[in-house]
Amino acid sequence: MSSKSPLMPHSTAQIDPRLSWAERIRQIGADHGLFARLDARHMALMVDEDSDTLLISFDRADYLWSQGAAGLPLGFPAVPAHGISFLSLMSVGRTWFESLEFEAFIEGLTMEGFFASYARIFVLAAGPDCGYAAARAITHIPGAQVVLARPASSMDAALPSIESRFSTPTQAPKPLGATALARAMQATILFDPSDPIDAAQTAVFRSPNIVRVAIPLAGAGLVRALRNTKTLLALTNHLINDTLAEPTAYALLRDVLQSDPAYRARLVRPN
Repeated sequence: MSSKSPLMPHSTAQIDPRLSWAERIRQIGADHGLFARLDARHMALMVDEDSDTLLISFDRADYLWSQGAAGLPLGFPAVPAHGISFLSLMSVGRTWFESLEFEAFIEGLTMEGFFASYARIFVLAAGPDCGYAAARAITHIPGAQVVLARPASSMDAALPSIESRFSTPTQAPKPLGATALARAMQATILFDPSDPIDAAQTAVFRSPNIVRVAIPLAGAGLVRALRNTKTLLALTNHLINDTLAEPTAYALLRDVLQSDPAYRARLVRPN
C-alpha cells in the first residue's frame, strides 16, 4: 500500500499562483460586491461600501498575482482606510484594455447610470498601458479626478523617433490625442522629465486641467511609489479633501522615493 495519500499533492509539485490569487479576488467580489470575467484577458472587481465616493483603478492582473498574498489592486487599501467604494478593472498582459467586451462593460455601466450615482470619482493608474486605458475611459466618467503615473498617450507621427517600446502593430495603442483628459475635473500626471519617452508621452496631453508632477531620475520608481500603501493612502486622502496639488504630490513621492535603491543610485550617477 502506498504511503502517499491520493488526496494530497506531491510535496515538490508546483502550485500555480494564479489559481489562489484568482480565488481570493473572486471571493472578495462575492462577499463585498462583484467579480466578473469580461473576456479571456479582462476582469472587474467591485467592492461596494455604500459610499458616495468611488475609486477606480486600472490594474495588470499578471503583476498582481506575481505579488502573492500582497497582490491586491492599486487603490484597494483605501477601501477600509477611507470607507469608499472601489472598482478595479484588470487586464492579463499588455492589452491596452482594447476589447469589445471591456468596452461593452464600461458603456453598460454608463448607460445604467452607475458612474452618475457617485458624487465623486477618483481614477488611479500606474504604467503606460494602465495609464493609457484610464485616460481613454475618462470619456465615460466626466468630472473624475485622475492620477496617472507614467501613462502612454500616443504613438502618432510626433513620437516614432523617441518611443521604441511598442513598435509593432499588436503592441501599439491607438492615439489618444491632446484632449483625452479634458473631461476630467483634474488630471495629475506623475512623470520623469529626464526620460525622453516619459517626457514626450506626457507632453501629448495638453488640456488645461492637467497638473504635471515632474520628478527627474525617478523612472520606474514613480510606479512603485504610487503602489506604496503609505503614498496611496496619503494621495487618496488629499483627493477626498480636494487638496491634491503639484507641491503636495511631489513631496509625497519624493519621500517614498528616498527609500528606493534604484532612484538613489541614479541620483549618485544620473548618467
